[in-house]
Amino acid sequence: MVTAVTAETVTGGHFVLYRDMIGLKAVRHGKDHVNHYFVPLELPANQPMTVSYLDCKAKVQDCHNNFDINLEPLAMSTSIDVGNILVNITGTYIKAYERSKGIISLVYIDLTNGELRRRQERQISAVYRWILTCTGIDPRRESRESESLFA
Repeated sequence: MVTAVTAETVTGGHFVLYRDMIGLKAVRHGKDHVNHYFVPLELPANQPMTVSYLDCKAKVQDCHNNFDINLEPLAMSTSIDVGNILVNITGTYIKAYERSKGIISLVYIDLTNGELRRRQERQISAVYRWILTCTGIDPRRESRESESLFA
């Protein structure tokens, strides 16, 4: 089942549907606030993975456990491309770009809790390419089927 909710109610690291695209809900904790982000996992060819700011009241659909990321090991190399997943002593991260105040910088999203972090390319034990797979109900198909029932 897929639930339509606001961004602030979805736990970081969950798969969500936002603007007809599946991605991860990510967060960054400030001193007195939490910023919410969307990490697109379905990208058009040649478009780099870039996180987007989400207003806390933005409508998203929590996909719960209907999607998974299948990992394919890569040879350890000196450069890790944006979009690759890396494992180090602190966790498992996907590398992406972040635009902030006209500056594009690198950010690493912890896949377990959606936390955005900086500088994680130390003590790396593995690097992966990945494929997003649907393991349950695709909310886009579910909504189209319900629309056709009422048409």
